Amino acid sequence: MTIRPDNIPTIDDLYLFAAIGHLASARNHLQAAVFKFDDAGYEHDPTSRAYSFVASIFAEFNGRQGLSPAPSSQMPTNVIPDHVVQAAREYRRQARRTY
Repeated sequence: MTIRPDNIPTIDDLYLFAAIGHLASARNHLQAAVFKFDDAGYEHDPTSRAYSFVASIFAEFNGRQGLSPAPSSQMPTNVIPDHVVQAAREYRRQARRTY
């Protein structure tokens, strides 16, 4: 961005840009932590949820949809198709991972 007299950002914009930069960094570090837990054979749900939450905030700042709404009581409890569950089990068996 070239700074000219007609496009000087306000101090509030600079604070906002800095906050978005920190969110991007947090998202990247949390994603790396989730991958490292997964590579070690662990599933750490709080880290995954934290990554998801930070990623949704970052997505909203970029004009995309954030977190999807909470499931209602009318939604079925198991919305993952059986063939996807079977494929995940087969992958875990082949990779010798157990959760």
